Amino acid sequence: MTSKMLEGIRVIDMTEVWAGPMGNSLLADLGADVIKIESFPRQSSITRTSRGVALDGDGPPWERNSLHHMANRNKRNLTLNIRSDEGAEALRKLISIADVLVDGYSAGTLQRIGFGWDDVHELNPNLVMLSMPGWGVTGPYQGYVTLGSGLDSTSGHAMLRGYPGQPVEEIPSILHTDATGALGVVQAVLAGLFQREKNDNGMFIDMSQTEAFVWQMPGATAEYDLNGRVPPRLGNADPHVVPHGCYRAGGGEASEASPESSEPSWVVIAARNDAQWHGIATASGNPEWADIEHPWSTVVGRLRARADIDAGLAAYAATGTAEEISDAISTAGGIAAPVKHAVSFLSDPQFAERGWLQSVEHAYMGLQLMPGFLWSISPDEASVEIPCGLLGERNHEILEEIGYTDKEISELEDSGVIGNVYPT
Repeated sequence: MTSKMLEGIRVIDMTEVWAGPMGNSLLADLGADVIKIESFPRQSSITRTSRGVALDGDGPPWERNSLHHMANRNKRNLTLNIRSDEGAEALRKLISIADVLVDGYSAGTLQRIGFGWDDVHELNPNLVMLSMPGWGVTGPYQGYVTLGSGLDSTSGHAMLRGYPGQPVEEIPSILHTDATGALGVVQAVLAGLFQREKNDNGMFIDMSQTEAFVWQMPGATAEYDLNGRVPPRLGNADPHVVPHGCYRAGGGEASEASPESSEPSWVVIAARNDAQWHGIATASGNPEWADIEHPWSTVVGRLRARADIDAGLAAYAATGTAEEISDAISTAGGIAAPVKHAVSFLSDPQFAERGWLQSVEHAYMGLQLMPGFLWSISPDEASVEIPCGLLGERNHEILEEIGYTDKEISELEDSGVIGNVYPT
């Protein structure tokens, strides 16, 4: 049974893609009753999009999107055309009995259709509403629509990523704002609920995802603010730590697609102090690198010799597999880790021992191994009670809870206000 920490808290999730949906799933993991409102009948959901990203399996493509499967567990799904009078009325009834409303629309969208803060606060004075547009609710960017790539760019993060000498646009597609946004949702909602307990009144929380993310790079911000310098793009390097890099190892790692073949393997090696450097020097068979007379024995000396040290470690890394090199350095007191394939954590002994991976049965995708929970809390452990919801799967259940009869629900279906199949 999933955690009971937030049992009795009802959350309305009106977010898409990753940051909002994942944040609301984390609240659901803690026991909140999260109701995900999905736009209907128009398929406007980026999370469920079927354009070229549907996983193999049976059933409609909008039920086989990997993004939807990853970020929408433990929720109850309700389709609703909130731009219709009937759909808007159903949403008002839900809001009137909810504790939390999280929306990820561009600033002003809900307000224009009658669900701004003043409107929902009048419906439910105890409601905690979190609005999380990319750049916040107010300001000159009000109404702009963005995803993580826009936030990555306007925060300046894109200029810090990648490798020296490579074009700015050649950066990994992983967007950190999605992760920081999800955690921001949890923190803000819990703080809002705590404050509500003290003053018995709801509140509005304006969370700019960009502002939440900028706090993740204080060093770069301070470097420019205090010294007027723009930090260079470093790749795997660290300006204050040598060695700090990724080196090609000997041998290879079987690929998931072709286990009998091998691909280049890589190992990360770093030393933040002299003791760790001594471990690396010993493991590599070059103990003299750490002798007090050697110019590399001090932090300053290593900073001056970055290129030569990288060359020496590259030669050492080529003498064994990534795992062998990593084990040898770690045993000797240095810092090292093999670089794994993206799916290697599925068989990683650390994850297996902690039981982090969850077996989830889905109607169309069958049994899947899914990432586990952000926290391990004893004795109130979380579990996946509900796999990612099918389209409109809980329509009847949720509408009955807010007073609709079977006849009224059928009328909503007939008029296209709710449904479980996107029109073709």
